[in-house]
Amino acid sequence: MRLILNRITQSAILVTFFLFPAWYRLPFSIGGSSLYVTRFLILVPMLIAIGTWLIGGVSGLRAVRQSRWGAVWALALLLWALWASLSQRWAFVGIAHPEVGATAALQWGVVALFAVTVASTAPPARQVVATLLISLVGNSALTIAQALHQGGFGLRALQEFPLRANAAGLSVIVSGDLRWLRPYGLLPHPNILAGTLLIGCFGAAAHLFHERPRLRILGGMAALIGWGALLYTFSRAAWLGAAVGGLAFLLMVTPVLRGAIRRAVIVTAVAAAGIGIGFGIAYLPLLTARTGIGEEAVEMRSIADRLVFTDFAWRSIQERPIFGVGVGNFPWRASYYISETFYDLQGDNVHHVYLSAAAELGIIGASLLVLALGAGVIGGVAGVRDAPSPATRAEKAALVAGSIALAVIGGFDHYPYTILQMQTAWWACLAVALAKTPQRR
Repeated sequence: MRLILNRITQSAILVTFFLFPAWYRLPFSIGGSSLYVTRFLILVPMLIAIGTWLIGGVSGLRAVRQSRWGAVWALALLLWALWASLSQRWAFVGIAHPEVGATAALQWGVVALFAVTVASTAPPARQVVATLLISLVGNSALTIAQALHQGGFGLRALQEFPLRANAAGLSVIVSGDLRWLRPYGLLPHPNILAGTLLIGCFGAAAHLFHERPRLRILGGMAALIGWGALLYTFSRAAWLGAAVGGLAFLLMVTPVLRGAIRRAVIVTAVAAAGIGIGFGIAYLPLLTARTGIGEEAVEMRSIADRLVFTDFAWRSIQERPIFGVGVGNFPWRASYYISETFYDLQGDNVHHVYLSAAAELGIIGASLLVLALGAGVIGGVAGVRDAPSPATRAEKAALVAGSIALAVIGGFDHYPYTILQMQTAWWACLAVALAKTPQRR
C-alpha cells in the first residue's frame, strides 16, 4: 500500500511541474470553496501529492529533519505559511474582505506543504528535469508562434487568453509607430510566461550532461528553443535572472565540465549567443524602447508606476513594521494610499518580493522568507556537491539555478511571491535539489 501511495505522490509531483506554464481554471471550485485559488488545475495534483504523502505516514520527513539545512529550510517555510495564516487576524481588509487574506494564506499553506512533500519523497531529479523539458518545448512553440503571429490562436480548450496587438489592456511595446504585442503563452502576463520558460531552460540545459549523446543533443536543442522564446517575452527581469542563474549553474557544474559534456555546453552556449545577437539586430527598436532609452511613454509609465508602489510599500512597512498589513492585503493598502493622491492607478502589488513580504507580514515574515530561501539554496548547493554522478549534479544544479533566478527576478517583479504556479516552482525546485537520493522501495 505504501509503495502505491508513494508512486501516486511522485506522479502527482511530476504533473505539477508539467503544469507550471498553465493558468487553466476548472469550471468548479475544489472542495466547494469560494476562494479564487481553489479553481486552478495545478492545485489538484498538489493536493493529491500532499494527501497521499500524509496518508502514507509522511515517509522521508525524517531524512529532511536530519539534514541541517533541509530542516532549517522546511521549518522556516512552514513557519512562514503559519505566520501568513495568522496574519488574517490583523489583515487590513480582514473584516470587509476576509477572502483576500484567506486566498493568499491558503496558497502559501499548500505551497509550503507541497515543497516539504517533495523534499521528503525525493523524486528523481532526472525525472523532474525531463518533465520540465517536455513542458518547455510546447510552451516555447506557443510563445514563438504568438510573437510572430502577433496574436493568439483561439485555443479555448487550453484557456488561451484572447490576444490582439490592438486590444486595450495587453502588454505591448511601442516604438514610434510600431506597436508590438508581447506573447502570453497560456498565462495572464508575459513576465510570468518568462519565469516558466526560464525554469524550463535550466531543466533542458541539465540534459547536456547526460551520458547519452542523443539526450545531450535533445537538451541543447530544447534549451535553445526555450532561450529564443524567452527573448520574445522581452522580460528584463527574466533576462537578468537568466544571467545570474546561468552563472550559478556554471559554477556548480564546473567540476564535471570535461570531454563530450564540455563540447556540448560550449556549442550550446555559442549557439545561444548567436541567437541573442541575431535577435538584438532584428528587434533593436523594440529593445531600445523596452530599456527606456527611447523614453517611450508606455515604458516610462511602467517605470513610474513601479516607483510609486515601491514608495507605498516603504510607507506601509514604516506604519506596521512588526506585523504588516496581512498576507495578500498590500494591494488594498496601496489603493487607500492612491485615494489620497491624483495618480490614475489601481491598487496593485509592489514589484519586489522582499518588500511585499515585509509590507504584508512585517519583519518577522520577511525574516522567515529570507531564512527559508537562504537555507534552501545552501542545502541545494550541498545536494549538488553530494550528487553521485555528473548528470545528477547538473540536474540538481539546474533546479538550484532556477530558484536563484526567481530570487533575482523577485527584486524586480512580484510573481514569484503572488502567483501560485511560480510560488510552487520557486520552492519545489529547491526541494528536489536539497532532497536526499531517491528512496527505493
